[in-house]
Amino acid sequence: MREGLKQRLVGGFVLAALAVIFLPGLFKEQQGHRVDGESRIPPAPPAQTVEFSDPDATWDGEPAPQPETMFLPDDDASSDSFSLPQQPQVATESSVVAAQFSSSSLASSSSSSAASSAIAAVPAIPLDDKGIPQAWMVQLVSLSNREAAVKLRDDLQRDGYKAFIRDVKTDKGTFIRVFVGPNLNREESAKIKTELDQRLKTNAQIRRFEP
Repeated sequence: MREGLKQRLVGGFVLAALAVIFLPGLFKEQQGHRVDGESRIPPAPPAQTVEFSDPDATWDGEPAPQPETMFLPDDDASSDSFSLPQQPQVATESSVVAAQFSSSSLASSSSSSAASSAIAAVPAIPLDDKGIPQAWMVQLVSLSNREAAVKLRDDLQRDGYKAFIRDVKTDKGTFIRVFVGPNLNREESAKIKTELDQRLKTNAQIRRFEP
């Protein structure tokens, strides 16, 4: 009898302890949450009102003249004030005419001789049957990559070479050829070929220039 009472007392103590632990949490969840409705936004700063006065349209100066009356010469100005002082008459009219004729003849003869010497200094350009100048150019490489061809052309132009590119369609596709020239002297093209072969490690070709 005592043992059963003891167990009941222990069971009641455990239930009381559980109630003390869990019941406050259950009641707390059922309570409504309190919301702080007080605003924490600071008040707006005071605005200062600035008043602007109306612009003053009055003008104390003189009005501008009409465009057609501006930059006109004065009526008092005379052409006599700009006349050159007269030189004393030394030579006769016949001597003046003879001097002018001789000076004009000398000037025309000197200009004609200068033009003739300038024309003679221009080298004669050989032409083919179609009337095209016989010039030569150096074909460096033939590339399928356009960017590489354009970069090589730009590098050669920066170094002072007259480089250009052309697109050529073949059975294997379109290739971009890089040329240097043209030159009227084939020996000059051969010299450029040797320089670029040593520099770029290529085997360039000398070809006739075709526009």
